[in-house]
Amino acid sequence: MTIIKNNSYVVLIDTKNKRWLVRVEENKMFSTHHGKINLGDLIGKRFGDIIETHIRRTFYIKKPTIYDFIMKSARKTQIVYPKDIGYIILKLGVRPGMDILEVGTGSGAITTALLWILGDNGLIDTYEKRKDIAETAIKNIDKIPHTDSIIKLYIEDIRRIELDKEKYDAAIIDIDSPWEIIGKIHYSLKSGAGVAFILPTYNQLDKLVEELEKYFIDIEAVELFYRKLQAKKGKIRPEFRMIGYTAIVVTAMKKNIQLYSKS
Repeated sequence: MTIIKNNSYVVLIDTKNKRWLVRVEENKMFSTHHGKINLGDLIGKRFGDIIETHIRRTFYIKKPTIYDFIMKSARKTQIVYPKDIGYIILKLGVRPGMDILEVGTGSGAITTALLWILGDNGLIDTYEKRKDIAETAIKNIDKIPHTDSIIKLYIEDIRRIELDKEKYDAAIIDIDSPWEIIGKIHYSLKSGAGVAFILPTYNQLDKLVEELEKYFIDIEAVELFYRKLQAKKGKIRPEFRMIGYTAIVVTAMKKNIQLYSKS
């Protein structure tokens, strides 16, 4: 889609590369220190066009990508950054048709990325124990086009429920004590399936690995760093600000042993 329609999402970028993710609506005003834009005036324009505010300041109109939806998402918890999400998706081999378990929906950043990739082919079972956080996640998820039938969001503590045996092709875990559910996750994964854990501290990694080694192989823990460069002719240098430490990402593959049962 290149023509902007009513209720489309667009990214507006000013001449200094600051950006806003907005939904196009007739007779709705968008205001910044650069002036006001009637968002209805974007209807019928194309991505890549420009639009001016009432004081003739220029904005470029960009088609949002999954990166924009994640970075501009509403949040009650720290989001998982695209640099970490991309690595997890590649390590787990996420592709259409997979059945995926997510524990710790949070603000829905990973869920959004999974939906973007799966399209209408696959399944995501995602668990979030806090209702207020789940409600924020739903608002973020609903910004992108997706098929409702492929996602089920459960407002439950996964420690208190049973999972089906060997149901999932991959699992992504983002909770405070993941070592408590390692056996349960192992039980729910298909043979040779991958799992990824997102940890905020090194102390958690120490506890996780001790339990993880009983059930999984090919265990790897990484930190991923992201630094922008100033891309101006004759002025190439690192930006003064950067996203530093965000999380430890741990990945592993299920080994076929029977140490856990749902009973």
